[in-house]
Amino acid sequence: MTLAEKSEWLKDFRKRFNDEVKLLYSEEPFWRACEKCTDGYCCSHKIFPVKQSTGNPFSAEEWWLQMEYVRDHFSAEDKKQLVQNILSKRAACIFLFGNRCGVHPARTWACRIHPYVVSYHPAPDLFPVGELALPSCPTLASSFGIKQDELTVQNPAPMARNATGGLVKVKLRKRKPMWVVDATSYVKELQKHVPLQRERPITDWEELLAFAREAGGKDGEILASYIELTQGLTCLPDGRVGFEA
Repeated sequence: MTLAEKSEWLKDFRKRFNDEVKLLYSEEPFWRACEKCTDGYCCSHKIFPVKQSTGNPFSAEEWWLQMEYVRDHFSAEDKKQLVQNILSKRAACIFLFGNRCGVHPARTWACRIHPYVVSYHPAPDLFPVGELALPSCPTLASSFGIKQDELTVQNPAPMARNATGGLVKVKLRKRKPMWVVDATSYVKELQKHVPLQRERPITDWEELLAFAREAGGKDGEILASYIELTQGLTCLPDGRVGFEA
C-alpha cells in the first residue's frame, strides 16, 4: 500500500473526529470561540510547532495530506509565501498566513485536538493520559484563571458521558463542569493504523519527499528539505533516505 493510499484512511479518521467536534460545539457553547479564532495565537507561539516530537506526532500521512492540499489549492504566490515562512525560521507554524491557517482542512491531528480534547488511553507518545491542555490564548486564558502565554495542564476525571460516549463532562479548576471530547478511541485507532516514525518503511519518507518537491513547484526542494529537517531525516550517500544518528 502506498503512502497516498494510507493517507486516505487518515482523511476518513479526521472526518469522524470533526463530526465529534461539531457535536461538542453544539453541546458546549464555551468552545465556539475556538471555531471563530481571530488571531491564530496557538499556531504562532510554539505551542504546537510543525515538527515531530513526543506528544506531537506529525506522521508521514499527515504531511502527505498537507502537501496534497498545497498542490491542489495553493497559487504560485501562496507557495512563494510558504517558502518565505520556512526560510524566515520564525517560531510560528509555516502554514500560518497572517492569522489564519493556510491548510486548515488538511491540518494535523495535533492541531485538531487543541484545546478541548482529553484521552484516558495510556499512550504518552500520542497523548498524555487524562491531560487536558488549557489554552493560553488571549480569548480563553482568563476563563481558566491562567495567564496569556501560559500552557496549563489539568487531569480531570469523567463526570458524565453523552449518548454516543464521545463527549465527556469534566470539572476543571476555576470552571463549572463542561463538555470536552474524549479522544481515547481515536488515540487507540491512530496507534493501530499510523506507525511511529522509525517503524515505517523508509520508502514512505522517500515517497513523501518526492511528492513535496512536486507539490512545492519550483521551490519544492526547500519544502522537502524542511520536512527532512523536522523529521530527523538525512540523505544517505547512495541517494536513499535514513534517520540522523
